[in-house]
Amino acid sequence: MSALDTLIRTEASLLLRNPTALFMALAFPAVLLLMQGFVIPGTREAVTGVNDPLLDGLRVIDLFVPIALTAALGSVALTNFPSAIGGYREQGVLRRLGSTPVGPHRILASQLVVSAVSLVGGAFIATGAAMLLLGAHGPQSGLLVVVTFGLSAIAMLSLGSIIAARAATAQSANGIGMLVFIASLFTAGVWTPGPLMSEPLRQIAGYTPLGAASQSLSAAWYGQPFPLLQLLVLIAWTIPSAFLAYRTFRWR
Repeated sequence: MSALDTLIRTEASLLLRNPTALFMALAFPAVLLLMQGFVIPGTREAVTGVNDPLLDGLRVIDLFVPIALTAALGSVALTNFPSAIGGYREQGVLRRLGSTPVGPHRILASQLVVSAVSLVGGAFIATGAAMLLLGAHGPQSGLLVVVTFGLSAIAMLSLGSIIAARAATAQSANGIGMLVFIASLFTAGVWTPGPLMSEPLRQIAGYTPLGAASQSLSAAWYGQPFPLLQLLVLIAWTIPSAFLAYRTFRWR
């Protein structure tokens, strides 16, 4: 077994022992979606006031399913991942690994792998809960949803890497990440789904990373026109974010 395999197993074990991180990764998106469906009035009624034949016959809660996937992306990429790396920096783990054959880069790789797997798990749980408990519709284009979700995950992890690159402690990383996450939930449409937003607000949200992810996932989910602009926006966020995180990363 390689050093990376061992670290991945260790990181997965640490995640399972952290109730807060485990909740944010696996349960939060589903809980958020179920609260929308069972607590907020009107969300299980038909969509009205939207001039889009592709949305005919859908309920308001159906529009929240792709948004729940973006909540899975943001909860892991902006809170769990930066907090873990900030904690390692605070404890001197990264510095100590730098003097061993393992190297600190492997712990970063293992944390990225565990984060990616956990956000996929959170997305599956949220989708399953929506379809089983809320009777939500499945995606019109499963392949496009997978591709879009994968690109969105890379973009959000790149953005989270900026926080992870500089945060001195786990607490500071979590605080910064949570502020960005909450703001991102607004652009993703948690309070008002994209199709129900005013056109100016929807266009502005489409240029934010989680807003672009939400709109592209919604387009893929409901068979709307190919979301080329939103996918280009995700790429435009990914490249500079990853570069900035790489250039500014602190091992100490």
